[in-house]
Amino acid sequence: MRIDIIDTIAGLEAVHDNWDQVFMADPDAQHFLSWTWLRNYLSRRRRWFILALRERDPEAPYVAFFPLRLITHLNEKTGLFYDEIMMAGNFSADYTGFIVQPDYEHHAIAGFASFLRHQNWTELKLEYFSGPAGRREKMIQALQGPEVMFHDSSPKNSENIDNTICPIVSLPASFDDYLEQHMSSQTRQKLRRFLRKVEGDDIYRITMATAETVDRDLDILFNLWRIKWSERKGAERTERLIVTTREMLMDCFNSGNLDVPVLWHGDQPLGALANIVDRQKKAILFYITGRDESWKTPSPGFILHGYCIRRAIEDGFKTYDFLRGNEPYKYMFGVEERRISCTLFRTRSGVNLHGALNPRSIRFVYEQALDMYRSGAKGKAEIAFNQVLQSAPGHTGAEFGIANLLFDRGKLTEALTAYKALVERASDPSPIQMRLGDTQLALHQYDQAAETFRQIGQIGPHLVQAHYKRGIALAASKRLTEAEAVFAAICEVHSDDPTALDYAAKAGIALERIRSVTEPAPHKTDIPPETIERWNRERHLGEKRRPRLH
Repeated sequence: MRIDIIDTIAGLEAVHDNWDQVFMADPDAQHFLSWTWLRNYLSRRRRWFILALRERDPEAPYVAFFPLRLITHLNEKTGLFYDEIMMAGNFSADYTGFIVQPDYEHHAIAGFASFLRHQNWTELKLEYFSGPAGRREKMIQALQGPEVMFHDSSPKNSENIDNTICPIVSLPASFDDYLEQHMSSQTRQKLRRFLRKVEGDDIYRITMATAETVDRDLDILFNLWRIKWSERKGAERTERLIVTTREMLMDCFNSGNLDVPVLWHGDQPLGALANIVDRQKKAILFYITGRDESWKTPSPGFILHGYCIRRAIEDGFKTYDFLRGNEPYKYMFGVEERRISCTLFRTRSGVNLHGALNPRSIRFVYEQALDMYRSGAKGKAEIAFNQVLQSAPGHTGAEFGIANLLFDRGKLTEALTAYKALVERASDPSPIQMRLGDTQLALHQYDQAAETFRQIGQIGPHLVQAHYKRGIALAASKRLTEAEAVFAAICEVHSDDPTALDYAAKAGIALERIRSVTEPAPHKTDIPPETIERWNRERHLGEKRRPRLH
């Protein structure tokens, strides 16, 4: 067996048919692991990857898929970054895990666990992991080892709701059979009475979202949901949840996989549901609801669920899934419980396995180091740059960052050596050459600096900053005729770029100074030392925006 990595949308699209075949063959597959749901969800995410298992024959189809994501965190105490691998659908999917052809489950668990053991991570989260009985235990057995510890990480709920219990209704052939088999006589009579009342009274109606009404109907749902949960979850978190949930639900709607029934009393909405429709597995997944908490009877939620269950049976669906959480109201619909699990694996050392960043996080950590440097947190930046270099020796950008830190700390000779070595290896040496020239100026190596800036300007004639600094170096080296020509050329530059205009203005001032001291006069035979020193200081002009290498 072999494992390939799929980490682009194009790659995911290429295995669409193969994915659907595995999905339909796996009796425990569910909509949050369907190709359609993941295609929409992952297109909005970064650093995801899918483990795809197949026989060694390169023409063999895939027999299992395991969608994952990488998240990188900063340990504020140590200043080191560490990696966390989680389920790809986390934060939106009620169920996660992998899909597999039934005959290959043993191979899938062994292959996926072996791959993960060889990855660099500090935490591995199998949250809301779904599958047949025993799959979690087999994964734990395959993943555990002397460097890794694990424990059940099921979240604790202040309302005593267990989110690893998933109530589900197996739907019979008819609604009457459902009522007889799944509901108590009192609840059965109540639902029948309420449905007759709603459907027999013109003041009540139930609408289903269409392309024209879906925005309005989701507004209704989330406005009602916000009223109930905003105080408990906090306003900021509530709005963030609404934005991400609405985005995901609209993806489902646009794929033809979302129902939004709304119960009305006249023009007043009493409640709404968002049900994800899994047409492949013939399942309705109740995702979120909002209801008018002041309206007591008939109960909007009770009516809407009863209505949707009846509709699902009529359309030939097999299950009505209440998803995560054993809230008491779900049990009046005659549910069975399905268990999922949450397991956290963590390295005993508290740092990444193999002592290095995950290769997929190197660019992320490097970008964080750049942000730290620019914001003035240079000590933190140094730790991050060194962590990148430890994980990717020869990383030009991180070496450039370390060289800049040497320069900033006044270690000019060391910085000069570092810049010279980097120039030889960089695919685009101009940013490094610019800093090399600055260092040569600071060390009073004016002729060398002038040559460095000349080379930059020759490669990029538009780099006015390099031309200006060349003029400064020439003037400091008392090569005034050459400096005068350089500054005069800059003054002729025509550009809408504010930076170029600023340097042109500076060049004009420098040009006047040179001409003032080169005019024939017995007492004007040289540039005053203070002028040279002032020009020398100007080498820092524009350096707040440091060049960035990748």
